[in-house]
Amino acid sequence: MIAALRYEWFRLTTVRSTYWLIAVTLGFTLIVTGLVAWRLPESGPLSGGSEPLALLLTLGASTGVPPLFAPYVIGIIGVFSFGHEYRHGMIRATLTALPNRYFVVIAKVLTVGAVAAVVSLACSGIALLAGTVFGVDLPIASKETGGLVLGVLAYTVMFSWAGLAFAGLIRNQTAAVALLVLVPSVVESIVRVIVLAIKAASDDPRGEGGLTSVLKFLPFDAGGQMYTRTSVNTLFEFLGYRPFGAVAGGVVMGTFVAVLLLAMTVLFVRRDA
Repeated sequence: MIAALRYEWFRLTTVRSTYWLIAVTLGFTLIVTGLVAWRLPESGPLSGGSEPLALLLTLGASTGVPPLFAPYVIGIIGVFSFGHEYRHGMIRATLTALPNRYFVVIAKVLTVGAVAAVVSLACSGIALLAGTVFGVDLPIASKETGGLVLGVLAYTVMFSWAGLAFAGLIRNQTAAVALLVLVPSVVESIVRVIVLAIKAASDDPRGEGGLTSVLKFLPFDAGGQMYTRTSVNTLFEFLGYRPFGAVAGGVVMGTFVAVLLLAMTVLFVRRDA
């Protein structure tokens, strides 16, 4: 197992795309949080407290409108963890050096998760630093801050594992990136629109439960509840839509990602290289 971890860590740290993706994530976070903290008013509802804190830590994703930026970029590292090897035919060399396929999967999961966690924490640190530099009154040493940082970290790590699983399942780097981007941002939105349209046209559009209960189990939207504070989903409450809370939402996303990883592992062990 140690040999597999060393092998995967060496592979991950010698691929230039790893550094480019991390640099893009940190650089974008630095620029955006700096601009946001600089423009936050000195008085009013956004002058301090939990609202500007959530805006800075999530780059606005806490409102439920824009996606959380870091996972989409760092998730590509997860895709590349398997995608590069299949694209360039290096998977045979990997399996020659490490015949135990379970160890290969575990090593990839651990290294990708570690990178995602460190980058997520770095982004949160940059956001808090920007708030401090520009004098934003943030509750840095608070339970609210810890919950947001942990929620962003958990979402980022699971998102990167989803990218890893997609690449291992379909063995096509480009298609895996497309899935990682489209499933959370497009597919889930389309499902939500269709379900809410059916609910609005039903005999009891304001009743709870029914078809709208399905929406609570959209994995990436459910996982987003770990960092979302004021969501556009509240606009649909009159149709009986009640999303899960942070903990239950995280469990839904975690279960989905675990199933993806399990399916990928089973296929990886059984298929030819």
